Amino acid sequence: MLQIEYKIIDEFVGEIGNISDEEISYSFLLGNVSLISSDKMIEMNWEWIPLLDFAYCLKAIGKNLKIDGKSNECFEFTENTETINFSKEVNQLKISTSFSPVVILTTVKDFEIAITEFHSSISNYIREHIVFKDPPKNLQKYLSIEV
Repeated sequence: MLQIEYKIIDEFVGEIGNISDEEISYSFLLGNVSLISSDKMIEMNWEWIPLLDFAYCLKAIGKNLKIDGKSNECFEFTENTETINFSKEVNQLKISTSFSPVVILTTVKDFEIAITEFHSSISNYIREHIVFKDPPKNLQKYLSIEV
């Protein structure tokens, strides 16, 4: 089992109708994230993780890991150059980081479920609390179920 928990620290200061891709990637919906297995946790309590962009990138990583022969993916935080590494062996997934000694072992299926739920929760929050009508096209891409 894998869960992804988050805490929103800052939503966005600016006109949502004119939000840029750069703002989505760096300053929109900032917060903390924790990756949690049944007995381990990797915490990222930095208060500046762009949650929607992070969820979108995790979905892309999950999609890439489903490709035959693809066994390693890496996410790099541009703000501090820390990394999260994803290593797949058959149906097992090892999640390790450059900033914590904790290693989480999970299944590829459980990872898929966790990232789908995480992305869905973030997207629903944005639709309910930030964007009450049609979001701008560039934001729609990040909110989409498909990567």
